[in-house]
Amino acid sequence: MTDRYYQPGLRRLCVGAVAFMMGAASCLAGLAHDATLIKKNGGKASGKIRYLAASKAYEMKKGNVTVKVPASDVAKVVLKTQPAQLASAVAAVKAGRFTAAVAPLSKIQKDYEMFGPDLVAAQYLAIAYLGLNRTAEAVRMCEAILRNNPGASRNGEFAGVYWDALLKEKKFSTLNRILDDAIQTGSREVAAVALIKRGDIKMAKREPREALLDGYLRVTLMYQDIKMAQPEALYKAMKAHEALNEHHFVEKWRKRLMTGYATSDYATKLR
Repeated sequence: MTDRYYQPGLRRLCVGAVAFMMGAASCLAGLAHDATLIKKNGGKASGKIRYLAASKAYEMKKGNVTVKVPASDVAKVVLKTQPAQLASAVAAVKAGRFTAAVAPLSKIQKDYEMFGPDLVAAQYLAIAYLGLNRTAEAVRMCEAILRNNPGASRNGEFAGVYWDALLKEKKFSTLNRILDDAIQTGSREVAAVALIKRGDIKMAKREPREALLDGYLRVTLMYQDIKMAQPEALYKAMKAHEALNEHHFVEKWRKRLMTGYATSDYATKLR
């Protein structure tokens, strides 16, 4: 009698537990996308691919066969098509419409985890958070990305926004430690961005001379091959020289910025 009384409840409990575990597992598996995996050994595999966060692997189904490729074996993922809303959301951030961009960028960042657009979305989502003065959220989001994908630290543009968030949060000791490591061990692109941020720390401390010597001028003189970093370094070098009343240098860097990088956002600020 007692067993019969409790058995249906026990079955419901077991079924509920299984459903919960299946639901939890599905939450750790990203959406499937048409993409090509390019492996570090040169091999390629195309099809419907999704990322499994729990096992840090990509999963692809070929007929009745499921193939898993560890993320550590993957050099690059190439999507067949980019997220439809990504370009418009990025444009919204660039236009200063930060609130409108948060929801679509958050969705893309989650739906395309470890597929590439997630880093672009995270970069501009962090910029939107900073624009909305939600700096702590920007830091938390960037650090969550880096925990799941340490390789994101090698992306100069994403890393630069994360460092901007740390700077605005006045986490100078943490930021200095990260920048020192990036300058010593990162690519030239990452090192150039790190040097600019080092200059930003000095400017925040009202030390324009040190900002020039430790940051901006090193980029304009020693990293001229890193084109993506030049407009920001030139513009900020101008501001540091202005603070020192060194207007002949201001004009020198202004000319280089306007002639060499006339279409950049930093050149636009001077018009």
